[in-house]
Amino acid sequence: MVCCVEKVEVLAEGKWLSLHRHHWRDHAGNLRAWEVASCPTKAGDGGRKGRRCVAVVATLSRPHPLPPALVLVKQFRPALDTHTIELPAGLVEEGESPQEAAVRELKEETGLGGSVFITSPDVALDPGTSDGTVQLVAVKVKCEAEAESPFHRVCGVDGEHTEVLLLPLPTLQTSLAEFAANGFLVDSRVEALAIGLSLSVASGTE
Repeated sequence: MVCCVEKVEVLAEGKWLSLHRHHWRDHAGNLRAWEVASCPTKAGDGGRKGRRCVAVVATLSRPHPLPPALVLVKQFRPALDTHTIELPAGLVEEGESPQEAAVRELKEETGLGGSVFITSPDVALDPGTSDGTVQLVAVKVKCEAEAESPFHRVCGVDGEHTEVLLLPLPTLQTSLAEFAANGFLVDSRVEALAIGLSLSVASGTE
């Protein structure tokens, strides 16, 4: 038996999110129900469920002796009632490619420019509760004079307020642990990246 959703029931709708109940068949043919937070389908995305999103994995190579750094943002998230440490991210606008959206979002949220060198396929954001997906876009950031010295920048558009962080890659996991110890919540994608870097060092495949 192939698992599949047979019916979608809309329970509530807001401006950006809606609550659905998905009626689906499991591997044994049993009919089940599951509540799902849904993002409205964006025009121009081919009818795929969920709005198209990108998250930017932006790295900055700096002159010796400064190590390469990952560009992150710190911002308040009402859903969590706390500040989070995240990748720059946002929605793909009408007529944009994921790569164009990534460069634009990076500029809007950090003030930095760069060039794209990797784009992932759609990956799940929170598959247990949401139909949202995201594409991860790796960007090499153009080295700016102010980024070669201690760096602090606050950016944002349309009411957003983001503090830009440049965290050295060799000590990324340690830096994130310090943020967590001080009450900030680290995005799972950022933590997974830090763990991956640590594993590559431990296995000698850096």
